[in-house]
Amino acid sequence: MSRIRLLAAKSAVLGLASLTVLGFAGCASPGGAVTNAPTTAASQSPTPSPTPTAVAADPDDVSTWVITTDGIGPIERGAPYQEVVAGLPAFETSEWCPWVVELSTEGAASLLLTHPEGGDEVASVWVMGRADEAGVVPASPTTEAGIRLGSALDELTAAYPGLQQVNQTAADSFGYAVGDDTEGYVDFVVEDDVVVLIGVQEVAGVPKEFCG
Repeated sequence: MSRIRLLAAKSAVLGLASLTVLGFAGCASPGGAVTNAPTTAASQSPTPSPTPTAVAADPDDVSTWVITTDGIGPIERGAPYQEVVAGLPAFETSEWCPWVVELSTEGAASLLLTHPEGGDEVASVWVMGRADEAGVVPASPTTEAGIRLGSALDELTAAYPGLQQVNQTAADSFGYAVGDDTEGYVDFVVEDDVVVLIGVQEVAGVPKEFCG
């Protein structure tokens, strides 16, 4: 091979090598650093919702009271009657009969406490009230399932699937109960499909007369 052809071939090889180097250089980011593939950011754990803070029962505000088989708000079954009344200074007391006392305060539903004649312990506690002419229901305690005075019968049966009708107190008034013989019962009187009386006692059933 002549010297001219040998120089031409060598130049061609060097040119191809230069193009190859330039091709790789084009894949590099400015500054010569190789660009990495994007990475997926680590998923963050969802922030847990804060636990709702239970509202403490205000002895002067029945709307903060909860109805359970143990009692209504600060009034517990089996508690000394005199101590219960002394702990509710915002309420006026009125004796219906020797074993039934009404507690009342402005703007709230009335409460009835019963205790065995001659006894000192609260046997049952009731809250009662109806809407006034303007349709306003007095302030009322609420059961753990959200039922209060003024709740509809449909709401009551939806809240307590095991609800039982236990007696009839008047032509359009029916008594219902939920609970058991061990823990006690929460009783309801429904009048014209509206809850007008809620009570807590050891038996199921609503008395037709508290002093009868």
